[in-house]
Amino acid sequence: MAQSVNLQAKLAPYRTALDGTEIPSVHLHIKEGKTGPYDSKIAGDPYFPKADEYPVDGEGHPMKLLAQINFGQLPKLEDYPESGLLQIFISVHDDLYGMNIDQKQDQKDFRIRFIEEPFLPKEELVSDFSFVKIPDDVYFPVTKEGAVLAELTSETISAGDYRFEKVFGKESWDLFESMTDDGEEADALMDEFYETQSGFGHKIGGYPGFTQEDPRQYEDQDHALLLLQIDSDDEVDMMWGDCGIANFFIKKEDLKKKQFGNVVYNWDCS
Repeated sequence: MAQSVNLQAKLAPYRTALDGTEIPSVHLHIKEGKTGPYDSKIAGDPYFPKADEYPVDGEGHPMKLLAQINFGQLPKLEDYPESGLLQIFISVHDDLYGMNIDQKQDQKDFRIRFIEEPFLPKEELVSDFSFVKIPDDVYFPVTKEGAVLAELTSETISAGDYRFEKVFGKESWDLFESMTDDGEEADALMDEFYETQSGFGHKIGGYPGFTQEDPRQYEDQDHALLLLQIDSDDEVDMMWGDCGIANFFIKKEDLKKKQFGNVVYNWDCS
């Protein structure tokens, strides 16, 4: 979404700083449909060797695949894997979809797996996942399987990112309040900026979006890279609470080493 002439004019003194935050991102477009075991996907069945131990939550219940990303099917991003499968499983017996509010790296009720190539042939993979059962009284955030199409793009810092104040020298409200003496205009400018720089959408890399606030505002700021973001999406009946969004953050050094045991998992909703 393009910014209005008025907003562009107000941001002109900060344009160099804003443009300096531009980084590449892979935006993910989801289309309902069946996928194969080696494909990038939302929900559906994972690539899973028969010899592997299936992930279970803290109560011993099998977890369900939330997302599988085949990096070999994506445009290349610096520091991110160029091949291999990233899998995220979450508990189907937890109202918070596996997130631990107090310890967001705790993978007791969510699990991240990474599988290097070469992949096994289909005959060595699990084909029946009927043992993963979603209780009637639990809502899983996505109800339809979706294929993933990837697009390489770039973006500047989102309005809710914890680094916003470091870039502009002020928090967002103070920034827009300083642009005008009219409180209503300041509100309108900030609302438009938040809309154009929301950070929403499915993506790998780039800047995150939030309906509340960045959990890294006060801790875990070393988890600077967006490993994966999954938004609410009608295409696959995906809803995080009330039109929310989920983010997975990782340290740069862990990502380069393909170590996924220390990932911050957060989701919030309005």
